Amino acid sequence: MKMQIKKYFTTTFLCLLILSGAASLCSAQIELSSGIDMSYPVLLNSSNAKLNYGQISFGLRFGVAYKPPETQFFPILDVSFGRTRLPIKQFGNNVAALNFDYLNVMANENYIIRFPTSELFLYGGLGVSYLMRKGITITGSGGGTMESTIDSTANINSAFPALNFGFEYNYGDATGKDLYLTMGLNFQYILLLADRNTYYISVDQGYNHTSYIGNFTGNVISPGFYIAIHYLLHRKKANNYYLN
Repeated sequence: MKMQIKKYFTTTFLCLLILSGAASLCSAQIELSSGIDMSYPVLLNSSNAKLNYGQISFGLRFGVAYKPPETQFFPILDVSFGRTRLPIKQFGNNVAALNFDYLNVMANENYIIRFPTSELFLYGGLGVSYLMRKGITITGSGGGTMESTIDSTANINSAFPALNFGFEYNYGDATGKDLYLTMGLNFQYILLLADRNTYYISVDQGYNHTSYIGNFTGNVISPGFYIAIHYLLHRKKANNYYLN
């Protein structure tokens, strides 16, 4: 577990280092952003058919964009992390679900639609979603009276290919300014490869002991809402930036 935690924070640090490096190497305006988000990941497969398994997720997001003046297209590297939950086995009215710490790294391309008093950002891109298991839980009626354990696993992955697209809206006096607030909707897709991530679990309720096999495979669809603050840095000298 200590090695997993160390790996997780090492990956986070490297991502932040990449963001900082990108800002220092670019020769035009650099826009930094940070915010909070809420999402609702859904995974339906042969092991689970329930839409609701207590999976509302919260996290933080950071980004750095290369944004020349008056551009309509610009790239941005987004990094988000937080806590989420995905199912591994449905039994009756209950679902055995795994809690994860997640780290998403996405390379997006943005398109700006400008209006007289607002801006609409359309974006999409590819990346990687890293999931670090933090525990197992039982959701549904009577879940609080059950205890679950992971007996063994097979063919476990931590990194998964992902893509996303979304909309971000900026309205009001801050439109076109160097410091502004946006609201956005994001839709993320994560591919969980077949024949991998098999979990052998046990569920105990009183004197009843039941063993299950769950497969963490299929397609994760995760719609989300977020609020972000953006800071636009202007190039002043050879390697210096400033915020108006």
